[in-house]
Amino acid sequence: MSEETLLPDQEPGSPHPRAVFELFGHHAAEAELADSLTHGRSHHAWLMTGPKGIGKATLAYRFARRLLGARPDPSGLLASDPDDPICRKIAQGAHPDLRTATRLDPEKSEIKRDVTIGAIRDLTQFFTMTADGRDGARVGIIDCADDMSVSAANALLKTLEEPPPGATLILLSHTPGRLLPTLRSRCRRLDLVSLSDADMAQALPDLDAATRSLAAGRPGRAKALMALQAAKLYATLSRHLSGLPRAPLDEALILAEASADADRFQLLFDMMEDWLARAGRAGVGLPIEEVEPGESVVLARLAAGSGCDGPARAWTHVRSVRTKAEALNLDRGLATLDALRAIRAELAPIQ
Repeated sequence: MSEETLLPDQEPGSPHPRAVFELFGHHAAEAELADSLTHGRSHHAWLMTGPKGIGKATLAYRFARRLLGARPDPSGLLASDPDDPICRKIAQGAHPDLRTATRLDPEKSEIKRDVTIGAIRDLTQFFTMTADGRDGARVGIIDCADDMSVSAANALLKTLEEPPPGATLILLSHTPGRLLPTLRSRCRRLDLVSLSDADMAQALPDLDAATRSLAAGRPGRAKALMALQAAKLYATLSRHLSGLPRAPLDEALILAEASADADRFQLLFDMMEDWLARAGRAGVGLPIEEVEPGESVVLARLAAGSGCDGPARAWTHVRSVRTKAEALNLDRGLATLDALRAIRAELAPIQ
């Protein structure tokens, strides 16, 4: 893979989390991890949960540096000196006592749909080796555990049930309900919550209002959104959907063209699903956070005209289109147009 290619555990617009030393927010979670280190009772397996882009991987690597003996830095409870040799090795992906399992196949060096059983076996084999550093500490990070195949998850169970001395496993999960109950029960869970407005302003002081709203307290997600020009894309989507039932075709074609890029395809479908979820809330009188000014009125109008379950039916159809396009490698532009037609059919059919 080329150096420019994003790894599966890396957000667009951001460096790899192993090279990120600054953490914004998550004070309680960091304090809990720091306390486990201070009192020598760190659990052998941690499950860090929270939406994508919230900072799970940043916190995981911050914890891993200290587990592996990096020199502390006074800037935070788990902060480490970036110039420490341990930190430099981790940032370069070259520390012998740290191993990751992602959708990158360790045998073929290509990105797969799942975290494969080969990636998990590589990780479990790593834990049988003698540690290079102090105290026999070794750390494994699975990012993201939701992506493990069933066989991969089962292969991990033995290591969780009988952890080798000095081993720490950190599982990152966007939707922990997807994990096997037997995996969840063997981990100490740490839930990360969205950053406050103050923490987001400190992390990204120049963030525009639309991107801030779309990011929903997730700094990593905000950086990815900026890299993908999400505010501009959302404005086009909002104008198109606000015009229902006679939405402009030109804007639909612009969205279809933009979705030819894989990252923008994912982003656009995220936006459509979020728009429909907010339409459902607006339709039953619940408050919503507007991305575009005046949006709540449009959402409530469309939802009211389609019945209470109109947005839910449209959401299900959009998710089905997305899943099928990904599984069968269908044309992304045509999938986008299909999803937009489904929204119109459910919310504002032309009489």
